Amino acid sequence: MPSTGIGHPNGGKGTQAMDVIVPGRRFPAAPGRGDDPRHPFYDGTARSVAMIALVNGLLTIATLGVYRFWAKTRLRRYLWGRVNYEGDTFEYTGRPLELLIGFVIALVVLVALGATMGFAEFALAGNDAALTVLAVGQGLLILFLIHFAIFRARRYRLSRTQWRGIRGGQSGSAVTYGLMGTGWSLAMVVTAGLAYPFMRTGLQGYRLRHTWFGDRAFDFDARAMQLLLRWLVAWLLFIPTLGISYVWYRAQEFRTYAAHTRYGALRFDSDLGTTRLMWIGLRYGLTLIGILLIAGLVGAMAFPGMLSGAQMMASGESEALDAAGTVMAGSAVTVLPILVFLAVIVALGVAQAALYVHPLLREICDTLAVYGTEDFHAIAQSQQAWPGRGEGFADALDVGAV
Repeated sequence: MPSTGIGHPNGGKGTQAMDVIVPGRRFPAAPGRGDDPRHPFYDGTARSVAMIALVNGLLTIATLGVYRFWAKTRLRRYLWGRVNYEGDTFEYTGRPLELLIGFVIALVVLVALGATMGFAEFALAGNDAALTVLAVGQGLLILFLIHFAIFRARRYRLSRTQWRGIRGGQSGSAVTYGLMGTGWSLAMVVTAGLAYPFMRTGLQGYRLRHTWFGDRAFDFDARAMQLLLRWLVAWLLFIPTLGISYVWYRAQEFRTYAAHTRYGALRFDSDLGTTRLMWIGLRYGLTLIGILLIAGLVGAMAFPGMLSGAQMMASGESEALDAAGTVMAGSAVTVLPILVFLAVIVALGVAQAALYVHPLLREICDTLAVYGTEDFHAIAQSQQAWPGRGEGFADALDVGAV
């Protein structure tokens, strides 16, 4: 039996259905099928993730943002490497230079598009109808690029994810996905959000049915109608519950998607709960508020004195300050706000990694069960195209994920 923290009295060879304990969870085995659930095991720690995020933030600032690609790679390697399934950990093989090159190329393309749009606006000045059409076109283009970028970023991450030497892959077309995402986004606007489960299920289905591990693809057969009633409840109760109904829906959605996902003979189940998700979100949200409040208090205490010194210098009252004091006051007016801003950026990055990404990954692993058996030795290496550069558009549009 793999060392995933799950025991079986018959060493995994029994045929009698039984309940298997996962820390904090109980998954019933499928009656009569002799399947005992396993689960991916995540053993990362909040302290380690926080330290990685802290160093990443400081080095990113010190290098004027260049280190961000190394920072993302370092965090991914840690997170991937702490997820264990069947006794073996996952591995992230992406390289920082791939992300950097992808970002530069995407930035050049986006700058060129922006310049073209700017020239078009200048050429159409005074033609309100044409400018309106252009503005709508710009909005649709942005929507398309966002979904296009998300799909390409996912393709890159899967191609750089390995388990037992076999890597993942993603087929399908980023253009097709971008058009699908744009169409569903418009449907969301027209239906005031009621099309949400159709959008989510349609896009999830396209992603998963084009997701590969080795030479075998995943299958996904969920239908939006299975979630429509739950979404209507969440939609109606969103304001009265201050958004809690949306968290409840997303948990239900994840469980439904897991139950309708297959990989060969493997099937999945999850008991991801609203309470845990709420706790993760609440703790993270309160931390963000605390960081911003502290920054505001520091600013409120420091800025009046700095402004007073600046006003004295501006009014020619330099006699009230000696030469050293004048220099220090002028420097403080310039430097302190920047330092506070940078400290806030680093603190927000640490909070996101340690209080949101880390506990969410742990919760997903703890609540996800895998049923069935698959001969992993028979799986050949993925033949999907290997993207040569990283998720540039996702980075440039700031829609990338860890």
